[in-house]
Amino acid sequence: MTPLKQLFLFCLVGVLTTVIDFVVFNLLTRPALGWRRIPANIASVSSAMVWSFFANWLIVFGSDGQDWLARAGRFLITTGFSAFVLQNIILYLTTYVWQWPTRIVFAIVRRLQLEHRLTQDLVSRNTCKTIAVSLGLTWNFLWYKFFVYAS
Repeated sequence: MTPLKQLFLFCLVGVLTTVIDFVVFNLLTRPALGWRRIPANIASVSSAMVWSFFANWLIVFGSDGQDWLARAGRFLITTGFSAFVLQNIILYLTTYVWQWPTRIVFAIVRRLQLEHRLTQDLVSRNTCKTIAVSLGLTWNFLWYKFFVYAS
């Protein structure tokens, strides 16, 4: 498979993984359930990781069926660090310390007069989550290609 096709498929799987992650995250953090962001992120990322492991293995990196348990271990180490350490650090920082990105996005929402549909809380949750997920993209691709699924 060409590197460009592999990158395209990785991004496609990543988009679907991110959709799973965001849907679970938003379901858990909505006011009806009221989970806090970091526990909700742990649950949503765990759900998305299961899909991601098999989709990347079978679709993107085309690894053979050999040694799946070792690959799963490498995947858990790589993705676990990205999802549970990097993402939660960024989620914490953008929620409590560096709130500038959320303020900018909500200012755009107000400018477009969408604040009646997109509450400040919803914008904040998803801006912070988007920044956290974005950081993991390059990290995951490189580690998957050269460590997790390397033949």
